[in-house]
Amino acid sequence: MAIQASVQPRQIGWNILYTVICGGLALWGAWDYWVTIPRAEANFERYTEAVAIYQTLSEKSQQDSLGLSAEETASFLLAEAELAEFAAPPVKPAAYDRPVQLWLYMVGCGLLGTPFFVWNLISLPRQARRWRLEDDGSLATPEGLVPADEIVDIDMTRWMAKSIGTVLLRDGRKVTLDDYKFRDMHLIVGALATRFHPEEWTSEARMKTAAVVEDATEATPEPAEATEPPR
Repeated sequence: MAIQASVQPRQIGWNILYTVICGGLALWGAWDYWVTIPRAEANFERYTEAVAIYQTLSEKSQQDSLGLSAEETASFLLAEAELAEFAAPPVKPAAYDRPVQLWLYMVGCGLLGTPFFVWNLISLPRQARRWRLEDDGSLATPEGLVPADEIVDIDMTRWMAKSIGTVLLRDGRKVTLDDYKFRDMHLIVGALATRFHPEEWTSEARMKTAAVVEDATEATPEPAEATEPPR
């Protein structure tokens, strides 16, 4: 029976999560770029201007015996009212704030990151449907069908650490089988591993030495508790 791979559910979950995160960061960056930073700059300029007017007219009122004119008094009161609107002096946005929001969040996360993860959600299921080990031993891949007699070996050196098996072809090419991305890929790997290394691997891509140890451990009865001889 042919072995058909499918996309791992965790891949769908992670890519959905990354899409939401990148989209959220892009929206946050756009809001900061067009709303928050301009508003902060305007508040800083308004505060700085109000402080300058307030200090200038305050000093004039103390030094000039005639006091302030009606127009100057109105300006003074307006500056005082504007300063009262601020609970604390506003901070001027840094020169790098807008470039960061633009290039890191809007471009990096919005224009590059979000489409990348959306494309993964579309392409991974398509790729998974193209991975199949046929009954005759040929291997269907996204790049095409590899006949059984073209497969000469499978490299399992990265399997235990990375869940990656590498199929070696007669013409020197290599085909990577990634069980982290694709469900049931371990069955394809196991079938090929038992074809070329039956003494080392099971059909589920488990090392036979490890399987033997586990089976022996499960089969070994626990020692009975020692009982004290009657006196």
